Amino acid sequence: MSSESASPEDPTFSLSMPIPRDPAAYRITDHFRYRLSHRRNPSISGEIVRRCFEEGCIKHTQVSRHFFFELELDYRYRVVVALRDEAFLDEEEKHRALSVYAVDGNHDVDEEWRP
Repeated sequence: MSSESASPEDPTFSLSMPIPRDPAAYRITDHFRYRLSHRRNPSISGEIVRRCFEEGCIKHTQVSRHFFFELELDYRYRVVVALRDEAFLDEEEKHRALSVYAVDGNHDVDEEWRP
């Protein structure tokens, strides 16, 4: 009798594991850092990012192994992540936090807008 189980060589390995909700399981990319450091309308704080991970609905993107955490507050915020097999197998490895944005927000800085 053989038992089927996902392995790192299996392309569905990442997809069969639970998606981590701990922000510490992710390494932010330069793009993610850029999105946080440049003022947007609305601005996105570390608190919003943390709440997206912990409380947001998990939704699949059109790219395999990419998901987003979506949280409805004053805007609908999304944190886009990429799962990595290595991060499931080795505590030292991290998944990737790719981007963060507010859906329907004005992503250009408005001169009259103040946080």
